[in-house]
Amino acid sequence: MIRKVIVVGSGSAGLIAALAIKKKNPGLSVRVLSSKKIGTIGVGEGTVPFVLKFMHEYLGLDEAEAYRELDPVYKLGVRFTWGKRGYYDYTFSTHQHQLPVKGARQRSGAFVSGNSTRFDLPSAMMDHGIALPERSDGLPDLPPAGNLVAWHLENQKFIAWLEKEATKLKIELIEGRFTEVSLNDKGDVKGLQLESGALLKADFFVDASGFRSEIVNKALETPHVGFDDVLFCNRAVVGGWDREEEPILPYTTSDGMTTGWAWQIDHPERINRGYVYCPDHISDEEAEREFREKNPKLGEVRMVNFSSGRVENVWVKNVVAIGNAAGFVEPLEATAIMCACLQSKWLADGLAESERTPTPSIRKFYNRQVKRLWDEIRDFLALHYKYNNRLDNEFWRRCREDITLGEIEELVEFYQENGPTPLGAAIIDQDSPFGYVGYLAHLIGLGIPCSRRASNGKKAWEQITNHFSGLATKGMDMGAVREKLLKAESWKKIRK
Repeated sequence: MIRKVIVVGSGSAGLIAALAIKKKNPGLSVRVLSSKKIGTIGVGEGTVPFVLKFMHEYLGLDEAEAYRELDPVYKLGVRFTWGKRGYYDYTFSTHQHQLPVKGARQRSGAFVSGNSTRFDLPSAMMDHGIALPERSDGLPDLPPAGNLVAWHLENQKFIAWLEKEATKLKIELIEGRFTEVSLNDKGDVKGLQLESGALLKADFFVDASGFRSEIVNKALETPHVGFDDVLFCNRAVVGGWDREEEPILPYTTSDGMTTGWAWQIDHPERINRGYVYCPDHISDEEAEREFREKNPKLGEVRMVNFSSGRVENVWVKNVVAIGNAAGFVEPLEATAIMCACLQSKWLADGLAESERTPTPSIRKFYNRQVKRLWDEIRDFLALHYKYNNRLDNEFWRRCREDITLGEIEELVEFYQENGPTPLGAAIIDQDSPFGYVGYLAHLIGLGIPCSRRASNGKKAWEQITNHFSGLATKGMDMGAVREKLLKAESWKKIRK
């Protein structure tokens, strides 16, 4: 039976894992080993709605306190300047592109032309710079956690909040670095040799050591599975500037660039930008120059190197890798914190269900689930690249010609022959983090041709988009939402 757990790494992934394990297994001793010397990447973070559901429902963390501590921007989705359209939207609505249209057999996705927008309320709000609808009492109409909105976070604030919540659960935070992983005769980890000379012992370890993957990859020599045959970008130049008169955008932007893409993540006081690119096709100096030309307000920038891929098995012996130690892909769909939350939930539940005595079959199931998660994310991101025909240069031709789509190749073929019919949902796993409508957002947004287009019902479709646009204009921008929520003494009225 597991009695003592050590989490290696006090970034967001390590703290999320510690909180989940302790919350669902209160009898466990959970300690987090951190080193301030190592630090964190510290860029602006995007999330998906599941992160809010995990924090407030699964972990039970107070929503009002979280908002005051994090001061997040509510995120309705992502606006992509990819493909031949001016732009297209990817929202968190579960019915985007699947609304019935009066007088037509086809669903709403078949009617999209020009900019793919105003197809649901979140997209219409993005068009108008609106973060949330406004209630009759003047307060923002905030949807239940896990629905329609996510967060833009500042990483340092997020970690500080997670640390505070960890101390409330009596999770011990230990400062120090280890120099050696000590194994027993069976090859299990029995302890970590610290620089101070002490041996830190436990029954179970969580490797949240980031890209270094100190235990699972290095000490236990678990192979790394690279995604570089599908995802060609492995470098980013990151920067930003303090907000001046710019409105706070309630969504992430993803701009197509000559050899990759650039994000914009809005925070209340700052705008965070980054350019993810492929150094095979552009030098660091050229990438920075292009980045600065697009963003003349940029201050100092820094380069970040990364490698897309995952470890072959994240649960090896008595160690589980979580966060960047388990896998990493470029932040195109803000999946990093989502993956840490999903992995932590599966692990915490597995330990609780097995009464802290996990069986080989639980470990096998866990590894299979995590592999499926990372491999689907790889294929989902690959779709963004393969069908982006906005630019015709060496990099983008390579993406269109060389990228394979793995498991979702069947979905693309089905869409091309049948359009956005609900029948296509059967091809996507019901546990997909993106869902069928998430794939449709890109199939439609990128303008991938399909043989079945809308014939009747165009007037009814125009009425639908006008309806959403009219509702959106009555909402509140992020500045107004922030003023109301930060001043609220109690969230009982907000959540009534």
